[in-house]
Amino acid sequence: MSDGKEFWIKLLVKYKGKCAVCGKEIPQGEYALWSRASKAIKHVKCEVQLQQQKEGQRHDEAPEEETSLELKCFVCGKNAGCATCSLEADCNRAIVSQACICESCLSGPDAYDRYQQAFLAKIAKLKM
Repeated sequence: MSDGKEFWIKLLVKYKGKCAVCGKEIPQGEYALWSRASKAIKHVKCEVQLQQQKEGQRHDEAPEEETSLELKCFVCGKNAGCATCSLEADCNRAIVSQACICESCLSGPDAYDRYQQAFLAKIAKLKM
């Protein structure tokens, strides 16, 4: 990239690897961040720690900032309801997928169809 920034993609690890930050193994089946430019992989937690260090945050400030971020529902565009999500305790909203779904869109009988339609609509916008 010409701006010197490296882009990291969150993915499910298919082959075990070694974290570029801490040097520990990242086992198959775990989520990690991968960079196409550097062909490197790192733990999600290591990236979070790096970001906190870069921003000069104290350890006790991070949870407060993290909980203030609210993701949008991929289907309807309203708040996804992060505070009441069953995965909230394990979620780092700063790096999680932007394809979260709110409880009302998820609980409907046509949830999968609505998700597919939202996905196709977003792809159509990208092609334009």
